[in-house]
Amino acid sequence: MARRWGEDVRAWRALAACVIIIVLAAGSRTSLAAFLRPIEGDLGLDRGVLSTAGALTVLTYGLAQPLVGALAGRFGARPVMLGGVLLTALGGFGVATASTPWQLYVFAGIIPGLAFAGASSVPATVLLAGWFVARLGLATGITSGAIPAGQSLFVPLVTALLPWLGWRSTYILLGIAVAVIGLPILLWLVREPPVVARHRSGSLQPAPRAGRDIWLVGLGYFACGFSDQFISLHLVALGADRGLDPLAAAAVLSALLLVGIAGSVASGPFADRVRPKWLLAGLYLARAAVLPLLLLVGSQLGPLALGVFVLVFGVTYIANQAPGARLVRDRYGVGAVGRLMGSVGLAHQVGGAIGVGLGGYSVSSFGSYTPAVLIVAVVILLGGLSQLIIPPPRQPSPGAAPAMPAPGLPGD
Repeated sequence: MARRWGEDVRAWRALAACVIIIVLAAGSRTSLAAFLRPIEGDLGLDRGVLSTAGALTVLTYGLAQPLVGALAGRFGARPVMLGGVLLTALGGFGVATASTPWQLYVFAGIIPGLAFAGASSVPATVLLAGWFVARLGLATGITSGAIPAGQSLFVPLVTALLPWLGWRSTYILLGIAVAVIGLPILLWLVREPPVVARHRSGSLQPAPRAGRDIWLVGLGYFACGFSDQFISLHLVALGADRGLDPLAAAAVLSALLLVGIAGSVASGPFADRVRPKWLLAGLYLARAAVLPLLLLVGSQLGPLALGVFVLVFGVTYIANQAPGARLVRDRYGVGAVGRLMGSVGLAHQVGGAIGVGLGGYSVSSFGSYTPAVLIVAVVILLGGLSQLIIPPPRQPSPGAAPAMPAPGLPGD
């Protein structure tokens, strides 16, 4: 097979497919934000129903990641992603026919969470870890950037369609679009990498059991979720509480997401050249350093503080996926990527749920986000410091799945 830019051409095709699928899945999942008021007005529901559905999506997504990773490692990533696309379409059709809260909990909550787990970062990382050797960091960084790209694309698109089609027809159109685009893309562009085929045939032994290094990576991911989910949900309200115009606060969040796309893509080449634990530590410590700048919003230094915050926090927003995947693949081999990345992904979501809850508790109990901002800064600081003590790679045990370090990348 031909090679291009140092990798098998089939690897780049798989990467293109993963980006398209993640844009579709992330955009479809996030588009619920545009449907809140139309659905509530039509069905006579209060905001708590769809907020609960959104919370169920986050919870289900987190809990499903270890299972999805194990299935992708055992049966291959393509069938898992195909299932995720089908579930995404099913969720859209289900919401379009919903008329009661329990139906919304299922079709706008649980099923989108399962669908996003099956059609996003974990199975994509399993697939790409088997195809890419020297440029896995770049590939993972690009796929991570597809998440905010889908979020920023679908919400305004759906908002524009709603007045013309109504919310039910718009949801049906979303389901059809995801299926019509996603299924052929996966079937046409994606092939399972040879190393996965050998693993499934039994010629590779199971990967070694995870050690203290993975627990520390998971601790960093927990802190990452704790901070980025707090920011994604509470930043607009925090700015408005401190005197910022709500539209300006929303623009700040949008700018942060756009910088996040660039940061994720840029982190990939660094992950291919820098020891992953140092890159993870740098990302988290930089985030901890700028979080206190939020306390200056509303003062004379507020605009400058927000600008620095958006640039630095935005660069780190989802940039940990590339070094995390690189560390796991190089230390434990392709066969362990799904299981271990699914586990640290669960840690991220648990941290995110706690961070989101902390923001609400801070305002209701103290009348301010200040305590929450300080706690979030301390948590991500500890997460960054924990990456510095990740031990060097262990020697592989006899019969373990071979690791695949890229040429020229020093050990950790």
